[in-house]
Amino acid sequence: MYSRFKALEGYGEEELEKIKGSKVAVVGLGATGSIIAEHLARHGVELVLIDRDYLEENDIYSSGIYGPESCEESIPKAVAAEKYLSSFTDTKSMVESLNSENIHRLEDVDLIMDGTDNLETRLLIDEFSRKEGIPWIYTAALAEKGYSMFFDKKCFNCIFETVKPGKIGTCQSNGIMREISTIAASYSSMDAIKYLSGKKLGEKLKIIPSGEELEVDSKDCAVCEEGKFEKLNSETDVKTVCGDGKYQIDREVSENGSERLKKLGDTVADNSYLTRVEIDGDSFTLFSSGRTIIEAKDKNHAEQKFSEILGN
Repeated sequence: MYSRFKALEGYGEEELEKIKGSKVAVVGLGATGSIIAEHLARHGVELVLIDRDYLEENDIYSSGIYGPESCEESIPKAVAAEKYLSSFTDTKSMVESLNSENIHRLEDVDLIMDGTDNLETRLLIDEFSRKEGIPWIYTAALAEKGYSMFFDKKCFNCIFETVKPGKIGTCQSNGIMREISTIAASYSSMDAIKYLSGKKLGEKLKIIPSGEELEVDSKDCAVCEEGKFEKLNSETDVKTVCGDGKYQIDREVSENGSERLKKLGDTVADNSYLTRVEIDGDSFTLFSSGRTIIEAKDKNHAEQKFSEILGN
């Protein structure tokens, strides 16, 4: 199965065994994360798949591992990815939002792969990485440009501290060329395989598809110099999901919340993982774990709609 890989210069049975003995977390299973997960699965890497969202029609365009039927049924991305990739390697899925309360589950992985859609989660991963000494690889794709960078000694917070959430484009506003997300994810996957096989990696920001590599220096900051982990020690119950118009609310739902939703709107999907209903043109998704994803104009509007429809 791995004859083509072992034929590569610098790789062989020893490197392959290191790779197959590794465990990697992939956080976010959209346009980049799903590609990363498939690459690593086909190398035999044990995977922990984490994603908070469900599949929609646009995911058929973005990823090669999701089929139309799963998207139509709004199956959680982590569940669909596990089903597809488990034939290649040991795979565990988590239909959750990565946060300060559950990130400790990544303590036994060898590497963390970023496939997320927001800066807040990346800053959380960076703090966890520095605290626990677990390297991670940043991957991003927006419009027709991609980025990839391995982080071990350097600090993401330092390098990107001037970039604030809301000041950059989103996948919804700018779109993503699927070929760019695939290339960016492949760059990150190659670095992951190199690291897991025991090879040393440089810490430079790769710009895709130009091939440019930027030498970026970490500078003094609260995370790397003072060990202040604000993201690890705080939590908000309202978060954006892949750009404008979609918000996750981690808050107690009233009894019979799914039944109330179905009475108020048109049911789009209703399965063992979630209930998704359209009310006045906006989507409400209630997960079996209690999380809710709501389409709204802004965070305040999302909280208001939650209180009106699902609150106690």
